[in-house]
Amino acid sequence: MKFVSTAAIGLAVLAGVAGGLGDAAPAMAQRGYDCAHGPDTWRVRGVPSWDRLNIRSGPSASWEIVGTIPATGSGVHCLGPCKGKWCRVSWRGIVGWTNMRFLGE
Repeated sequence: MKFVSTAAIGLAVLAGVAGGLGDAAPAMAQRGYDCAHGPDTWRVRGVPSWDRLNIRSGPSASWEIVGTIPATGSGVHCLGPCKGKWCRVSWRGIVGWTNMRFLGE
């Protein structure tokens, strides 16, 4: 019979939680997560290379587009709090709202 220390199990669990936060962030945003408590900056994810992520004047797709971020964009600052899956962000001087499902660590 082999024994595994509780410290080793704790480290494995902690590593799994920390490693998976990037994938969990969009799900948390959909539940009203305040993205300002996440990483310092976010990057665009899930946007095709030929497309851009829209920054809108309000928290839904029906609001006017005030700017865009390229599919490879990074350094997006969340100004929080989020409204559902939409978060107020700042990127290179553009301030507006974007859908958190397209942002990751």
